[in-house]
Amino acid sequence: MASLRSAAAVVITAVTAALVACGGDDTPTEPGGDDAGDERPPPPTPEAGASSSTSAGGPVVDCVLGAAIEGEPNDTAAAANPFTELSFCGVISPGTDVDYSTFETPPGQTLSYFQAVINGKVDFELTVNGKTFGPADTDQFVPGKYTVKAFTTDKKPGNYRMRLQFDPK
Repeated sequence: MASLRSAAAVVITAVTAALVACGGDDTPTEPGGDDAGDERPPPPTPEAGASSSTSAGGPVVDCVLGAAIEGEPNDTAAAANPFTELSFCGVISPGTDVDYSTFETPPGQTLSYFQAVINGKVDFELTVNGKTFGPADTDQFVPGKYTVKAFTTDKKPGNYRMRLQFDPK
């Protein structure tokens, strides 16, 4: 009886090792690889601490660890999402949606870099001290409280991730 239990333990261990070695990785193989034509597993979930945002039935944006995520309602400047993180993620859905967020430059510093990674035709307007301009207008970057308007130019859903950098003024 003891040898039967030992044999069963060896088989279970071997099967577990084979499953881990062959099926434990959810990363899809390249097209034309050994698994071509097989059903692919779902993509891996975001890393621990990462998060995602979605609107019902709309696009999803995966955010980097530590990023702020937009929350509805934020369709007006008065309802803007304030954030202090250096990254902010959002979803424009439906395509007529508009997202507003706000941030302030830290004391003694000014905005030096505004980068956006987008999916869809997402555009931005930045307003500070009563002046509105685009992210490429870096000569307009001054210290103050910024309001960022995110919207799509084609009225189709999209998503975005903004990244900020501040430098001493």
